[in-house]
Amino acid sequence: MFTICASAEIASRLRGGKGAFGWLTALPWRNPIMLATALSLVMLGFGGAGGLINMSYQLDTSIHNTQWITGHFHLIFGGAIVIMYFAIAYDLWPHLTGRALDCLGLMRTQLWLWFIGMIVTTFPWHYVGILGMPRRMAFYDYANPAIAAQSFPVILSAVGALILLISGLLFLVILARGQLTRPIDAGAYRFSIPLHMPARIPVALNSFGLWLALMIGLTVVNYGFPIAHLMALNNTSVPAVYSGEPR
Repeated sequence: MFTICASAEIASRLRGGKGAFGWLTALPWRNPIMLATALSLVMLGFGGAGGLINMSYQLDTSIHNTQWITGHFHLIFGGAIVIMYFAIAYDLWPHLTGRALDCLGLMRTQLWLWFIGMIVTTFPWHYVGILGMPRRMAFYDYANPAIAAQSFPVILSAVGALILLISGLLFLVILARGQLTRPIDAGAYRFSIPLHMPARIPVALNSFGLWLALMIGLTVVNYGFPIAHLMALNNTSVPAVYSGEPR
């Protein structure tokens, strides 16, 4: 996330962006790729904030196996990741098909609809998860006063799902419309290059060893104590095999 933001700032300043935050206005916001990247980072920020709750040993007990979890991973995977799939498709389509995608306004509309739809869908799920709504339930009777407060957020999430459906259909329309445009020569596909070519890359930063060690160490620190604590409790130890005789 830091690398993406830093790359955007450097590119903006090369385009003439000035000031501590003025460079944001110099970014190519009319380019669907830039818009999708920004919206993806916003959803990643919201989803990551919810993830801090999920990984907390104490707080997770309140929202474990509730709709909060469903909202969290939909916001990350259905939101931050899928919207970048759209961006990749828009970027690659002319190179794969030889047809131009020139409806930039429709692309931006489709991306905004996906962003809005995902927010409207997942935020109510977080809320009803706090209220205790489980992830899986065969039947809900919202006439029951005990869960009546959950009815409006659920309706709101259904509205968000409809917005997502419209966005998905618009994505297909954009690709189909692109097939009706004139053939073009998209040229060679361009990959990003570093502004300053590195003279030497440290092996530790260019291999998996360091990151695997950090991941294992963080996992041990986070979960080692609570797991060891539970194992030390008598009521969580392995039960004796029942022999049929009273204990």
